[in-house]
Amino acid sequence: MQELQGTVPVFKTSQEIDRAVRHYQASDLQGVELFRQWLAIRNASLEQEGAELAGDRVPGDASY
Repeated sequence: MQELQGTVPVFKTSQEIDRAVRHYQASDLQGVELFRQWLAIRNASLEQEGAELAGDRVPGDASY
């Protein structure tokens, strides 16, 4: 797994992720390249989800 991390693309914005997903769906990727693209999309999606949730706090929610 360590050798894949140096070659996995990194997507920062939701637009980049959307483009990557469309490319992933339309491509005939196989083997390691398929896994690299899937991993890049997964990692970027998880990062986006964490960033969106961090700012979505309800005042006083810790008091429950």
